[in-house]
Amino acid sequence: MPPIQEKRHWKRYIYLWINYALYEELEVKDPERTRQVYQACLDLIPHKKFTFAKIWLLYAQFEIRQKNLQGARKVMGTAIGKCPKNKLLKGYIELELQLREFDRCRKLYEKYLEFSPENCTTWIKFAELETILGDMERARGIFELAIGQPRLDMPEVSIDED
Repeated sequence: MPPIQEKRHWKRYIYLWINYALYEELEVKDPERTRQVYQACLDLIPHKKFTFAKIWLLYAQFEIRQKNLQGARKVMGTAIGKCPKNKLLKGYIELELQLREFDRCRKLYEKYLEFSPENCTTWIKFAELETILGDMERARGIFELAIGQPRLDMPEVSIDED
């Protein structure tokens, strides 16, 4: 274990754990041991100081490959509870989108926007989801809530000023 609780010192260490988990899953084909490896790794990370979204997302994807949807959701719920990060929230939304769980996506977008209401991209993606689902009123409502925010970030968007 790295002697210093600084994220940059932990990156290589975490990649060793990731490789270990993948080895257990793909080479040894031992799902229970793979689960133990992921959990042991997560138990070592000082989440109050920093975390690694990658390990949480890989663990959840592993659980999905094991047909353990409830386990994957528990992993992601724990991750967001301990350390709500953009990458974790985006990853969880993507996971639920792939599973076609649109109501869960809605709840996750709402959670994401509670955590990061200034994030323009998230507002837009949420409205796009509603548009794809054919709910124009909800999409309009989301845009109206977004423009009512006191502070918004500046995404890389170019607007023609003619």
